[in-house]
Formats: sequence, structure tokens, C-alpha cells
Amino acid sequence: MENIEFKDLFYDSDLILIIDKNGKVLYYNDYDDNLNMLKKENVIGRSIFELYPFFSRKDFTVFKAMDRKVPILNEYQSFTVNGKKINCVNNAFPLINETGVIGGIVISVELTSKSEKRKIKKATSRYGFEDIITVDPIFKKNLEILKRVSKSDSNVLIMGETGTGKELIAHSIHSNSNRRNKPFVIQNCAAIPSTIMESILFGTSKGSFTGAIDKEGLFESANGGTIFLDEINSIPYDLQSKLLRSLENKSVMRIGENFEREIDIRIIASANEDLAKKVEHGEFRADLFYRLNVISFRVPPLRERKDDIKVLVDYYINHYNSILNKNILGISKEAMKVLKNYEWKGNVRELKNVIEYALNFSEEE
Repeated sequence: MENIEFKDLFYDSDLILIIDKNGKVLYYNDYDDNLNMLKKENVIGRSIFELYPFFSRKDFTVFKAMDRKVPILNEYQSFTVNGKKINCVNNAFPLINETGVIGGIVISVELTSKSEKRKIKKATSRYGFEDIITVDPIFKKNLEILKRVSKSDSNVLIMGETGTGKELIAHSIHSNSNRRNKPFVIQNCAAIPSTIMESILFGTSKGSFTGAIDKEGLFESANGGTIFLDEINSIPYDLQSKLLRSLENKSVMRIGENFEREIDIRIIASANEDLAKKVEHGEFRADLFYRLNVISFRVPPLRERKDDIKVLVDYYINHYNSILNKNILGISKEAMKVLKNYEWKGNVRELKNVIEYALNFSEEE
């Protein structure tokens, strides 16, 4: 295949995925995010079978290319996810060096209609309050309060350490709100370079800078629904004033334009730092903090709800049993004691990774 043909595959692609020979994800970019709505920073290093649990190995075009050691072009695939039929065409290529096949790349184009794609792209949240696993009485009580206030349109600020599940809380708020059938747009502010953050959030107009096109920002994409700004403490100070103006005026101004576009959105923000202290130190605008902090919710770290460790361990054992084709029945009392005495600085995310690691190497039940 000539280089120009391979390059042309990228222009209309909906998914580009690179895995190693065992199915570990090395690169992931799902431009429409139709199937699993995952952010790519949460996908790297995970198994392709975890991303697409409804597929077996024989269903993946990329594994066929790796097994045959030749490219597989224009393979039609049709499947159903959550009651929705999806049709796509896949192009897969094995990655080979002197040792043999080391991985593969798949480029996929969905055949769904453009109007239907727009509906899927602005899909709503995947989780609800019923998906939050806890037996901690204080946490459960606070979740019940949050569930009631989620019906309003007031902005919410979720605070908690890394790995506590702030995004799960945000999903739950939206799914329980009156906007649940409207867009739910997620953006990790720490993942955006400060130089392009304004254009991503607010959009651009053609000619505003070299290469600029007319493109709506995330705020416009979320119109009518909710936008979740994860790690909002990472937003540069000079951009905070524009964000505040958008919240107060309920409008956005694209870069290069001199007029505002009305929007109707609810803001859910999260922070893994104490924003009040950042305000005191002059690192975060006080007026923006108060605008965001209408409803405040703190997600307790795992070390403050040790009784949750047992139920979370049981849940993740069952979860990874199906993914890793294991039959682990439980955990020993000695191991549980170790887990309960551990500090869990990485919180639930760290516990999840520990259980996955343990199941990979366990040879007993």
C-alpha cells in the first residue's frame, strides 16, 4: 500500500487504536466516543477486552491482521451496543519487527448517518447513583442529599483526592437531573495545554489565527445539558475571568468574534486541591470559586471509609474474573487485613489496580 493511501484513511476515521500483542492499549483516539465514552487518558494501559467486553478475540479485526501477519482492509462489521446497531468498516495492520508480531493498529470508520452520529456524540452520562459502591453510613447519607439537589440547575463543585471517583459522582448528578437526556460533556482541564485551552472551551472563528476554522467549543457542545470540568484547579488564572463571564452571562464568545452566543448549561466542576486555599494564595479567583461552589460535595478518601474496602474488593474480583477469564472466589483474611491497614493514597483507583494485578498473577482460587 502506498503511503498516501494509508494517510488518507485517517481523514474520515472515527477510531484509531494501537495495541500490543497481548491486547494492551498503547494508543487510543475515539473521535465520536460512541461505544464506551472513555477519555483516552483512562484507556492507555488497559486491555482491549475491557474496553469492548461484548467482543471475543475472534471478533477483532486487528487480531485477525496480527494472526495472519498481513493487513486486512475494508472489513465490514455490524454489532449492537445497548440496543443500538452500529455498522463500521475496519482497516487493520500488524506491527512487526525482527522478533515477530509485536502489536497492531486498527482504523475504523462508522457508517452511521451523520445526524445519528451527532446524537451519539453528545451522549448523556453512563452512570447513576446506584453505581456508587459504598456501605459507609455518612457517605451514603451525603449521597442521598446530593441526589435530591441534583434535580436543580445549580452549579456543583466536587472536591476530593485523586482516585476517589469524582467523575462517577458527576455522571450520577447529570443522570439524576432534569437535563439527563441532554448532552453531558467531559473535559479534564489538566489534560489541555494552556495555550489551546481557550479555543477548546469557547471555540474559534475562521481567520482568528493561522489555520483557525469556525468551530464550536465544549460549552456550545454542551448547550442544553451539563459540562463537567474535571480538575478545574488547573485552569490558568488569566482564563478564569472569561470562564466567570460565561457563567454570569450564560453566553460564550469564540476566539476572533465580537459577539456572544447564548448557552444554557449546568456546570459541574471538580478539584483535587483545596480551592479555598488557592483563593487565599491568589492562585484562583474568589468570584469564580463562589460561582462554582453553589453546591459543594466532598468525596471522602478510601482511608476514611475502610468498610468499603471489602465490598469494593468483591466487586473488582468479579469484574476482573470475567475480563481475565479467571475464577478467583475471594480473598484471604490475611490479605484483607493488609488491605485495610494500607493508607491508599491512590484511593479506589489504586485498589482497583491492585486487584487487577493480583488476579493476573494468582494461580489459586
